[in-house]
Amino acid sequence: MRYIYTQADQVVVWLGAESDDSDLAIDFIEILDQTMRQEKYTVDEIRSRLQDDQYCPHWTALTSFLSRRWWSRIWTIQEFVIPPTLSFWCGNRDVSRMAVFRSLSAADRCTSVGIKETRAFRCAFNRKRVWDLYVEAAKRGKGGKACLSLPLVPLVAYFSCMDATNDRDRLYGLRALATDGDHLDVDYSLSVQEVYLRFAQAFIERHKSLDIMCFATVHSVPLPDPADQRPSPSWVPDWHRQDAFLSMPVMVSQSASVHVGNMRPARYREDDASVRYTASGNKDAIYEFKGSSLLAQGVVVGEVDGLAGFKDSEIVQSSSSRNSTIEQQSEHYLNPEHRQSAIGVLRHVCNSLVLGRRDRFLRSPAPGDEFFRDFAALCAPMIKTPEPQSQSIPTELQEWYHGAKALQIYGNTFEDILREGLRADTSYDSAGPAPNQDEYFDDTFFGRFYDTVIRMSLRLMVSRDGRIGMVPQKAMKGDLICVLYGCSVPVLLRDGAGDNGFLFVGECFLDGCMDGSILEEPGLLERMFLIR
Repeated sequence: MRYIYTQADQVVVWLGAESDDSDLAIDFIEILDQTMRQEKYTVDEIRSRLQDDQYCPHWTALTSFLSRRWWSRIWTIQEFVIPPTLSFWCGNRDVSRMAVFRSLSAADRCTSVGIKETRAFRCAFNRKRVWDLYVEAAKRGKGGKACLSLPLVPLVAYFSCMDATNDRDRLYGLRALATDGDHLDVDYSLSVQEVYLRFAQAFIERHKSLDIMCFATVHSVPLPDPADQRPSPSWVPDWHRQDAFLSMPVMVSQSASVHVGNMRPARYREDDASVRYTASGNKDAIYEFKGSSLLAQGVVVGEVDGLAGFKDSEIVQSSSSRNSTIEQQSEHYLNPEHRQSAIGVLRHVCNSLVLGRRDRFLRSPAPGDEFFRDFAALCAPMIKTPEPQSQSIPTELQEWYHGAKALQIYGNTFEDILREGLRADTSYDSAGPAPNQDEYFDDTFFGRFYDTVIRMSLRLMVSRDGRIGMVPQKAMKGDLICVLYGCSVPVLLRDGAGDNGFLFVGECFLDGCMDGSILEEPGLLERMFLIR
């Protein structure tokens, strides 16, 4: 099919018969297309024009248009991406692919209308992303420029929510689009579980990296009962998901990991000097496959102790004593000459909430002072008594704070640490400029918070020895924080698989421990982990 679509002069997509609002949807696409074509409006001007109440029915119609069955099918992605020219017909009306693209770009900027959080928009927007990269890769190939990599792993991750009659096609249906698709052998005689297992094993063998297991953080079935004799391996991504990613799927999708990669725009790939998470330093994976289990070498660097509440997860209180001050309880782990202050703890929390990075695609380090000022300014109103009912505080941040404020860190609640820290921080200016509160701007503290906490659903964690970080919602007190050789980020392993085995829970951000330096600490014992 790749050859057929490549050679076609034009491909026409039939979306189905007209409906009550399909003409309105196409009319609106044309309005959005014209707005974006002019390239003269700022984000605020686009919003003032298009977020008006008069367009509420139009946004609903556009969502319905993008919810038609064709958009959700896995095999239609190559039909959408590969042809040089493509148009959509709905009833007696047609609209071009480029007009749809521009309408999606406009919708991406209109954050208050609700369309961005729909599955329909995310699936369509990810199609636009992969088309942009596919076209750029083709241009570079013809022009003799450096190849633009489009690995299969991020394609599968971003499109895992698509409908597939045969679950093997969650991999096979995207093979034609990937620059490394030839590495995947198509074999429908294998079970779905065996296809996914072999894909993960082949990745590890080819790259000597365990990063692919981190996709099981979000692409997973419920952790198996230890008594189950034939569970799906917890470390193998199960490529099903009910929703589509708008931000990063997982941290190992960082821009610097060309063997994994993400779908960042091509303009972000020029002269790309992205920083990397390198929790295991420069160590290659030391591993062995034992049936469907993975035997991997690494070290235990901590244990999950306390977890902030958020969304459907209740707070899990840490074990530290409530009767000691921050200075009495805490031991340094970034500065060996000073004990932690309240400001130091807040800085670790702030950096954890943005995963130590400035942008959505994890390309550059977070600007510590700038982000901390925004973090302090956004949190300060919430510790007033009584709490203000202010519309200026983002609802998402208020909900996060209410889930985190009782969490004890070094024997004090986060709320008390915040009070003490803001009182002691001479650089904090309550009369300073208001920080950004718009999730569209992903290179700000709030934009990064929104991606990390709301979209990636990560929750604040404190380890038994006082380290601060972010973990998936399914993390539990007692999960081991491990650095496995050949894995870019720390991971959580849970004892309970029997026979000295472990279950993979997910990847983990551990502030101050993402660059491999933790492996230099004394007392760490190398061991082999049997991950079932």
